[in-house]
Amino acid sequence: MKVPTEDQAEIAKAAEKATEAGTAWLWLLARTVAALRAGMGLDTPMPSRPALTEHGPTGRWLTLLACLTVVADVRALHATMEVPDEVSWASLGILGEKVAVRRRTMEAAEAEAQAEPPFPFDDYVLPVFQGRRYRLDGFDCRASNAFIAVRLPYGTEPFEVRADMAWAHEFHYFFRRLPHRYARGVPFGYTGIPCYLGSWINDPAVADFFPRDHEIRRFTSAYQYINNKGPGPADKTGLTPGDRDALEHAFGQSPADRPTALRLTPTTPVQRAVLEHLKAGNHWSLNYSGQAIWDYSPSPRRTI
Repeated sequence: MKVPTEDQAEIAKAAEKATEAGTAWLWLLARTVAALRAGMGLDTPMPSRPALTEHGPTGRWLTLLACLTVVADVRALHATMEVPDEVSWASLGILGEKVAVRRRTMEAAEAEAQAEPPFPFDDYVLPVFQGRRYRLDGFDCRASNAFIAVRLPYGTEPFEVRADMAWAHEFHYFFRRLPHRYARGVPFGYTGIPCYLGSWINDPAVADFFPRDHEIRRFTSAYQYINNKGPGPADKTGLTPGDRDALEHAFGQSPADRPTALRLTPTTPVQRAVLEHLKAGNHWSLNYSGQAIWDYSPSPRRTI
């Protein structure tokens, strides 16, 4: 599951407290597990949950404990859908990767309180354990009724695939094995873009830092469609969603605020580009690119 060794002892203690009979923690854990099982395989949002990061290790890790509880259920769902073992485990490993993002963020922060609030966890990880998000070709792909949302996890560099129609079509074909909901509302043809990638690399500013033959620009050049809405307003931390996407993809961290982000030390060309753009007073856009899909067939197929 790729959970960092440094966090495992604290998680074990949280599990002991969360499973004590007659406690509110056990009640909340049971409710979370029940909701995950009830929505497994479906595009069903989880019920709203309280923010628990201020309630110590047990609150911090409650979602992780719920995910670990349903691993056997998710594996059974994957087996029913004939999801290859390597795809199944790579997908479940997203959980540990997000915990690692938190650890790197905490280690780089001056105080734990700085790192806690912005940490993206529940909304990204829970669909993995509902059988809706999968790691395919190194990308995190989440299916809804009408489209597949693709995101770049930390460390997706270099880009060894081409984001062309075959790439999009293969993701679509994979998700056709889901038992319910997906593909019932998929639009086909020139005007339908059911497979899209939301990422900072779609920002036109990328061209200011990398030549046309750079792997990132070669990857994005295959898109059929890019929706450039601009970065939008920053939140109270001084960062936009595009900024956070760029920082997590390049550094594997989710800094608490803009000043914390600007203190990061870049060691790669991509990291330098991300920080130089921010230090110049700019923001990264979380733009969406996409590809059309023509029908349900797997043509042309590649091996995932």
